Amino acid sequence: MGEAIPKGSAVYIRYLDHVLYRNMPEAVEDAAERETMGWLTQETGELLCIQNDRAAESLQYTSGSASGLVLLKSCVLEIHALPLQKPSGWPLISRKDDIKNAESALRTTKRKIQPQC
Repeated sequence: MGEAIPKGSAVYIRYLDHVLYRNMPEAVEDAAERETMGWLTQETGELLCIQNDRAAESLQYTSGSASGLVLLKSCVLEIHALPLQKPSGWPLISRKDDIKNAESALRTTKRKIQPQC
């Protein structure tokens, strides 16, 4: 796997995935070739941990959970660091302390159909 990629880097990985087969007339003899993109969060002698879904920033209304893959290095066919742009700093929803005053795409005061009370 060539030169070291720093922890936290965005990466592209092509890898061999184990295949589970069941009730097939013949056994599957090859691993599936797959690809993913994400952030390299952990690396050990044998494993890579790739996070491919995460909160963009620490917000009070998110759980802070993430999703990803743990891959055996021996199954990795290729890995490349990805150049990412820095975030613009212009969020769609204003991050004010009072979430009730947050600006959003659907404003209740300008709906064509008002809720019937």
